Amino acid sequence: MQNQMGIYLVQPQGRSLRPLDSDPRRIQKVAKVNNQFLKFGKSERPLSVRYQEYQKIFGSDVKFRCIVPFTDGSKMIEFRDHLSHRLDPYKISNPGSTRKLEWLTGLSFSQAEKIIRDEYEFN
Repeated sequence: MQNQMGIYLVQPQGRSLRPLDSDPRRIQKVAKVNNQFLKFGKSERPLSVRYQEYQKIFGSDVKFRCIVPFTDGSKMIEFRDHLSHRLDPYKISNPGSTRKLEWLTGLSFSQAEKIIRDEYEFN
């Protein structure tokens, strides 16, 4: 796992639905996800640290991959914002909320990875 920042994809493995946040104060209010969901995000900290955070939530059975490494944090945030608009049709919301999350459904890990790489090359 990289010791750098970047845009990543994460996908819990297995069919059982698990809360996307393990904080006891929010666990009943958050969406539950399984291998039919994936999340794109940015990490300004080393990606290895972010991966460990997902392992704490979902266990060791989680797919995590850096898609685009960055050295410039502001360029990474700019690209993440662009990507967020591009992936908007696939985003989900928490139950009882209309605010869209970075969690996606309706596309595979490889499809999402291709979209991210294509958008990065195009921009």
